[in-house]
Amino acid sequence: MPVTYQQLMDLQRPNQEVSYTHKDSFLYALSVGVASGGIEESILPFVYEHRPMRTIPSMATVLMRVPVPESGIDFRGLLHGEQRLTLHRAIPAEGTLIVDAGVSEVIDKGPEKGSVVLFESRGRTPDGEPVFTTTTVLLARRDGGIGGPGGTLPAPHPVPERTPDLTVRVPTRPDASLLYRLNDDANPLHADPEVAKKAGFPAPILHGLCTYGMVCTALVRTVCEGDPARMATFDARFASPVFPGEELQVDIWRDQSVVSFRCSVPARNQVVLDHGRSELRSA
Repeated sequence: MPVTYQQLMDLQRPNQEVSYTHKDSFLYALSVGVASGGIEESILPFVYEHRPMRTIPSMATVLMRVPVPESGIDFRGLLHGEQRLTLHRAIPAEGTLIVDAGVSEVIDKGPEKGSVVLFESRGRTPDGEPVFTTTTVLLARRDGGIGGPGGTLPAPHPVPERTPDLTVRVPTRPDASLLYRLNDDANPLHADPEVAKKAGFPAPILHGLCTYGMVCTALVRTVCEGDPARMATFDARFASPVFPGEELQVDIWRDQSVVSFRCSVPARNQVVLDHGRSELRSA
């Protein structure tokens, strides 16, 4: 039965307990390339319990809860359009968070154009301190004309036209998608060659949120000078998939507290993450 606008807006899942250990944080950091340059002192807080432990900010996308399977959206027409992240404080390296999740907005484009569905996930400590807010923007191309309001998303963040202030090369492992799927994302598209071929890809593709995390890691190591607490927001639009083993190029522009970024695969001259924006706190 087709999904309806009201059905989506009624989809709310409050007060979910999400518990994790420092090993989960270490696995996430390794899966998004924190140690791709080798073992050095600057990366040990993200992967070694004998240092004051830190967490890559984009780990919020593992801790968030997005109830897409319960939504009734037709998966055959689903695309991940954007991911937005606000950090209210640094994410603890281990512990329990309380997560409130659900649909925050639906933009109905019409029967032939589908809908844009925004899922919001808010994580807080058990005593009520806000930790993160994520917004997952999904394009539900087979679910238009469902009785919702029209409208448009805000204009994407304009990346400066000048030469980047900094460019970082980020290698990806040939088994990157197999490693990342251990963060509780077992979609066979990222592991099974036959499933990938049926979906129109020559080989399994990297999770979009893995690319997102790799770029976040690159910003933490560069403009944040290794301190994830300096990152206040991290938003980007997905443009194209990455294949494990490809090298990424992250172009970065710094304008006071606002960092703009774009990620591409130079070997294919293909932009994979675009309109990136991150706001930084003072050191």
